[in-house]
Amino acid sequence: MFSNRHFNLQRVGFARLVEDHILIESSISALLDDLRDEAASPHELSVQLDALAVIIRKHLREESDVIQNIRLETLPDTWRATWIEGEAALLQLKVDWSDFLDHWTECRIANDMPGFSDAASAILARLSDRVKTETQCFYKTALSTGGIEY
Repeated sequence: MFSNRHFNLQRVGFARLVEDHILIESSISALLDDLRDEAASPHELSVQLDALAVIIRKHLREESDVIQNIRLETLPDTWRATWIEGEAALLQLKVDWSDFLDHWTECRIANDMPGFSDAASAILARLSDRVKTETQCFYKTALSTGGIEY
C-alpha cells in the first residue's frame, strides 16, 4: 500500500516539476524577447524578473520535496553521476541567481540597460540549460524508479 501511494505521489511530483519547467522556460523566453526587442521599460523588466524569481523559488521548494525521496542507489550509474554532479552545479547557480537578483534592482536596470541585458542573457541561459537538463533527468529517473510508466 505504501509503495503504491509513494509511486503515485512521485508520479504527480515529477509531472508538476516538468510543468514548472515549462512555465520557467516560457518566462525566460518572454524576458529575453523583451530584452532583445528593447520592448520593455526597466520597470516592466523588473516586474518580469520578480515574477520569475517567485516561480523559481516555489519550484525549488517543490523540487526539494519530490527529489528527497529519490534513492540514488536505484538509478543506473550514469544517471546517479548526473544527479550528483547536478547538485553541485545547482548550488552554484542558486548563489549566482541570488546575487543577480540582489544586484539588478529596477534603478540599476534603468541606469545600465546594456549591462543588465548582458548579465540577464548570461544567467537566463544558464537557468534555461539547467531546466532542460533537469527535465531530461527527472523524466529518465522517474522511468527508472517506476515513478512514471513508459
